[in-house]
Amino acid sequence: MPDPKLQSYLAQHYLSGPKADAILARAADAEGGLKKKKKKRAKLDPAASSSSSSGLIFKDDDDAWKTPAEHDDEDALEASVVVDPEPTKQGTGFKKLWDTGSSSKAEAANEGSAAMTQDSQPPPGVEADNIPTASKAGLRSREEMRAARLAREEQRKAQATSTAPSRSEQTRERSSDPDAEADERQQQTVYRDSSGRRIDLEAEQAAERAREAEAERRRKERETWGQGLVQKQAAQQANEELARVRESRVERRADDRDLNRYLKEQQRTDDPAIAFLTKKRSAQPAKPKYKGPFPPNRFNIPPGYRWDGVDRSNGFEKLLFQRKHTLARRDAEARAWGQSDM
Repeated sequence: MPDPKLQSYLAQHYLSGPKADAILARAADAEGGLKKKKKKRAKLDPAASSSSSSGLIFKDDDDAWKTPAEHDDEDALEASVVVDPEPTKQGTGFKKLWDTGSSSKAEAANEGSAAMTQDSQPPPGVEADNIPTASKAGLRSREEMRAARLAREEQRKAQATSTAPSRSEQTRERSSDPDAEADERQQQTVYRDSSGRRIDLEAEQAAERAREAEAERRRKERETWGQGLVQKQAAQQANEELARVRESRVERRADDRDLNRYLKEQQRTDDPAIAFLTKKRSAQPAKPKYKGPFPPNRFNIPPGYRWDGVDRSNGFEKLLFQRKHTLARRDAEARAWGQSDM
């Protein structure tokens, strides 16, 4: 047997004519027969109404069988509140159909709703839409978290300024009160050495700082003792470069002289202009050599290209050349004296 619901659906959406009308009429008759009539609610007697108005209920145990069991049906449990689809800022969005309690309960409810409204209001300077409430579930955006943090900070600052007095006010109060100054002097701890002499902590701390500064200066000076002229010049150039970079701007422009000079000094093997550049360069790579004068030695060996200009020998080469020069000078003087009478 075909399903009547399926037939009515097909007749409503896909059929037309007298056949479709007959199927829809038959389905409507079937649904009307299945519906139950709602039971009428029993009217309250005047005694019960008077007792409810006075707050007292007179109930007999023998009348329990008269109470119908259908009062627990959906008809008796109809919703007693209506939700306003567009709640206002001052209200909570709920409206009571009738007042079932006394006037004291209504006043308590109004006070609770007013307190909730005050709590829900955002702090000044923060938008209400950006404040995440405690009942909000799910992830929060960065703007919402930042707004909540700023609101908490503003609240803490307001509480601190309202409760605690400022430091200037406290200082003013102490200066105006001589007893407070005396108490403060008495509360200061006095330190003494083994001989009983009083120790001034501020002076001791200043002397300790001076000793530390002197030790730091000596340590830096001691580090430069083993350095030569080249190392000192390199350190000075590095310091000057750091100072220049500290004062310079971050961006580099096309007319930057230092950058252009640095780029021109770079040598690349695939540079097409390297063949006709005016600056002479060696055809093949050569070992670096020391450029500059150096003390002579017996074998005429130049120092390494990393030499800093400090003579660290034992002085033998210097004495040897002095002796050679002395002997040569004596020989020349003897020859000149022997040939003076000629």
